[in-house]
Amino acid sequence: MKTNGKLIVNEVGDTILLRGMGLGGWMVQEGYMMSPSGFSGTQHQIKKNIEKIIGEEETKKFYNLWLDNHVRKIDIDSMKSWGFNLVRAPIHYNLFTLPIEEEQDSLSYTGLTKGFILLDSLLSWCEKNEMYLMIDLHAAPGGQGYNADISDYDTTKYSLWESEHNQSKTVELWRRISQRYKDKEWIAGYDLINEPNWEIPEGILLRDLYGRITDAIRNEGDKHILFIEGNWFANDFTGLTPPWDDNIVYSPHKYWSPVDQGFLDWLLPLRDTLNVPLFIGETGENSNLWYRDAVKVFEENGVGWAWWPLKRIGAIQPPLSINYNKNYNKLVDFWKNDGPEPTKSEAISGLLQLAEDIKLENCFFHRDIIDAMFRQPYSNETIPYSNNFIPGKIHASNFDMGVMGYAYYDAGSNANYGGNFSAWNSGWALRNDNVDIQLNQDTLSNGYNVGWTETDEWMKYSIIIDSSGLYNVDVRVATEDNDGSFYFKIENDQISEIVKVPKTDSWEDWINISVDSLVIYEDNKELYFYVNKGTFNLSYFNFKKIGKISDVESKYISSFTNNENSILVTLNKNINQSLDINQGDFNLSINNQNIDIQNVSHSSLSSRSILLELSQLILPTDTLLISYNGNSIKTTDNLNLKNFQQEVVKNNISFIFDIPGKIEAEYFYFQKGIEVELTTDIGGGQNIGSLDDGDYAEYFVNIIDSGTYNVTFRSAADPAWSSGGQLELSIYDSTTTNYISLQNIVLPQTGGWQQWKNTSKGITLPKGEHIIRLKVIQGPFNLNWFSFDDSESLGLPVPGKIEAEDYVRQEGVTFLSQSNSDIQYIGYLDSADYTDYIIDVKKSGIYDLSYRVASDGNQSYANGGKIELQKILESGDNEILHTITFPATNGWEDWVTFNNFPKINLEIGEIKIRMMYKKTPFNLDWVLFEEFTGEVLGLELNNLRIKVFPNPTKGTLNIESDFVPKEIINYKIVDILGSLLFERNVNYTSEIKELINLNNVSSNMVFLIISEGDKVIDVRRVIKEK
Repeated sequence: MKTNGKLIVNEVGDTILLRGMGLGGWMVQEGYMMSPSGFSGTQHQIKKNIEKIIGEEETKKFYNLWLDNHVRKIDIDSMKSWGFNLVRAPIHYNLFTLPIEEEQDSLSYTGLTKGFILLDSLLSWCEKNEMYLMIDLHAAPGGQGYNADISDYDTTKYSLWESEHNQSKTVELWRRISQRYKDKEWIAGYDLINEPNWEIPEGILLRDLYGRITDAIRNEGDKHILFIEGNWFANDFTGLTPPWDDNIVYSPHKYWSPVDQGFLDWLLPLRDTLNVPLFIGETGENSNLWYRDAVKVFEENGVGWAWWPLKRIGAIQPPLSINYNKNYNKLVDFWKNDGPEPTKSEAISGLLQLAEDIKLENCFFHRDIIDAMFRQPYSNETIPYSNNFIPGKIHASNFDMGVMGYAYYDAGSNANYGGNFSAWNSGWALRNDNVDIQLNQDTLSNGYNVGWTETDEWMKYSIIIDSSGLYNVDVRVATEDNDGSFYFKIENDQISEIVKVPKTDSWEDWINISVDSLVIYEDNKELYFYVNKGTFNLSYFNFKKIGKISDVESKYISSFTNNENSILVTLNKNINQSLDINQGDFNLSINNQNIDIQNVSHSSLSSRSILLELSQLILPTDTLLISYNGNSIKTTDNLNLKNFQQEVVKNNISFIFDIPGKIEAEYFYFQKGIEVELTTDIGGGQNIGSLDDGDYAEYFVNIIDSGTYNVTFRSAADPAWSSGGQLELSIYDSTTTNYISLQNIVLPQTGGWQQWKNTSKGITLPKGEHIIRLKVIQGPFNLNWFSFDDSESLGLPVPGKIEAEDYVRQEGVTFLSQSNSDIQYIGYLDSADYTDYIIDVKKSGIYDLSYRVASDGNQSYANGGKIELQKILESGDNEILHTITFPATNGWEDWVTFNNFPKINLEIGEIKIRMMYKKTPFNLDWVLFEEFTGEVLGLELNNLRIKVFPNPTKGTLNIESDFVPKEIINYKIVDILGSLLFERNVNYTSEIKELINLNNVSSNMVFLIISEGDKVIDVRRVIKEK
């Protein structure tokens, strides 16, 4: 396998899309994987803690069993059958060589065989399955990062980056690996260093070590692919471009952030401009919904991936879950100071049982995860999780496998898509979907129940019907609330009335509710359970046939608006469609006014439904009542429909609001937790209220043009009850079926619940018809309306202070408020996250910038930050204004202002800027832009004043500056491999003005290097359009 431009291909040139699985926890144990809730701990600490209780010999026995049982042929056979074509094997150097501290001298290299024995067996299993094997140096000599657990870093010893001996040992380790596997066809390549996370200025030391490893491998005659991870957990490629070898793949990692096209927007230019492939080397540890979306986005862009991990103890996120036995649990509790020290025999028993339980056949297989990764990205069809027979018991946890919105709907499905952790699941049992499933002790159940149910949630079950008939169903529930209710649907038809759930003594005090006389036909295939109102726990539905369909009367079940001029009426049985329906048998009123019914017909959507077409349009605010008095409708059992009076028609019609424009808050099409009340605000009408954390409302909008808008919210909050509020505005992404956060806004206290104030903020919106969601982050408050205006200036004045939360667009950041303070800031920043701002520069000139940041330097993974400030050009390209770095502070809200950074030159007018977060984590409060009036000399001045345009260019490049150089200026154009394409020397006596012709340059991306004398003063990337 090798690279071919932006593709990875096999020996005959066929494109290979790698779909891999990482064997996390096998050769390198990480504390978070070693129990359901995890714990902080490196492998050497875990091993040391085990030795303290059971001794060195028993510890050796355990680790030998662990290595032998964790990965076997059955694991590779299974992965092949599931759809994987790649295995990523994370190795620990100490299985291949001794630590430098145990060598006879600093230059010695003692080879060990255990690691090679394990890899040889793994490769043989991969070869038999025609699967590729990637060798990943997960724990390098000394450890490659501050985050010690990942690489088994011992903080009392020299790290990889602090020791030349560790670096040389790393090079020699790769040389020996290459020597052994260089001719193996099914070796995909080598992941040289996993997730380096260390302060490496400009990436120079990392690039140097990668170069040494590359030379060692290539000198062995090894042509395998080299997978290159950036610094700061694989995503910062500073100093690692352009590629230095013709068989390189850049391999970022992806965790804990939205999976939409925006994630790849910063990576695809790396691939496209350098003409090298991308591979997502690690991702996972999330929900099935996230998994499906991630695979879909990756593969739509031709990017391969490797999931993480295959197995974990007591977790629902990986394909295989390892049992968490009682004696091992005691050991973990002791390590976490949650229990007494277990006896030696208890500890040995627990560890030996664990070593047995890690075998694949003893693990719990999450087939829902494999379905989410391999089938669901390409199909919205649902398939059964289990065989559900009627008559019979259907366990609530056995709903179909499929995409959210097709197999189920869960109100918490949007969780965990931003930087701030928000669990997608509350039960953490059985399945990795967003539906909350938990363990229970009910002996009549399958050991699980669905819990934390919320209004409008639902689940779909593929069913197998024995015979048509009349069925009673016992629904097993438990709740401490008294307002829950539910109903059943078959296919598109509601088949039961809304059933109230009575309060029981506890969440585990189970009772059966009988729902009588449901009509079910043997050709029915899909059963739906709908939560009309939460909350209650749900265990199972037990269907019992009680008679023939004709044993129950034919009656009305429900009705709802089908579109703006028709409604559907649903009965409990199939309708005899050979009979004409007398439209005069129906009466319909809208807002207590009878209206004409133009036509009544049998519905083409359902055998149980009737379609009524009306003479006037239905408005979203209308109240509809329907009655039937007649005998023209019969069901297929030849019974007349029972007459009904003044039944409420559910009105599903929604407003579609144009943007720019104003939206009345009460005109949502869907809501959770919101109430509507009369308002005394100007204009009267209604407002939405009782807004608590997590409530939301959704609206259909038509955005006339893409661009930036000023959004204004009209809110009220009584200071006796509220400190104000916070709203998140997000937009629905139909590709990923997720809501993507666009903006957060803090709303003030006012004089009372009907004392109103306006609060405004900028936002970037895409053109077209969309759904937007307003979600309450902090309540309570009332909201009357909100509006969007594209005629106002959104520029934040410069000079001046730019609050970090005043972005118009963001990717991956979280808006936060400091407790007991009015400080708002952004946090949970990951590498490649960004925020965009529009600034209004009042005066052209040089500006000094100060950044107010905070991070917890006591955490091993928090070592300061790096921000790249960019100017977004009209062409869509970005121009780097400056790059700044700063150290950690003493806490996540320990704010320090850092300055004395390279100054920037800004021209008068509105400018769009981007803060790209290159090294994280840290929090950002504000950035201060101040005019600089002092003298700027040397390199900094040249960087500030040189303009290179147009870029991209079709042929000519203008270079201008008002700086008068004192030495000869040298211009060079080089390609991405460093080959010189053009050179010119100029001795200026006045300001720089230069024109360079690139018509004879064939490369679509080159670098302009400008030097003054022997000093390089500027390097620009130039894109040449064809």
